[in-house]
Amino acid sequence: MRLALPRTKWCHVTLATYRHQQHFKIAATARFCEHLLARTCADEGWRVDAIAIRADAVHVLLEVPRTLPRDRIVRRLRTAAARAVHRGTVCPGGRRVFETGHWFAVLPGGARVAAVRRHLLGMGAAPGNGPPQ
Repeated sequence: MRLALPRTKWCHVTLATYRHQQHFKIAATARFCEHLLARTCADEGWRVDAIAIRADAVHVLLEVPRTLPRDRIVRRLRTAAARAVHRGTVCPGGRRVFETGHWFAVLPGGARVAAVRRHLLGMGAAPGNGPPQ
């Protein structure tokens, strides 16, 4: 008997700001970034479980189709977060917002997803399956 592979995978993505600049220390920018990330994920059909915005990093726990390449996920999240920073007066357009590197982990599910969720919620994340209200 052959087991079928799951159709989705859980991913934890962390994007660090360039030179650890604190672009998200302003609450309005952090909230706008969180909202834009949730909306971007919803538009892509990805399920967002938790988003944590720190002053110098963005953490996202999401469920995506299993066949989706890592680079596409990271590129969409980085673009949405950078757009949030550039729209405000925090960082003028054209300036680099995020490091080229990132941290990306595919989680096997179950207890590991729950542990990451608890960690992100402890950091001040806002849970949800869509844009915050």
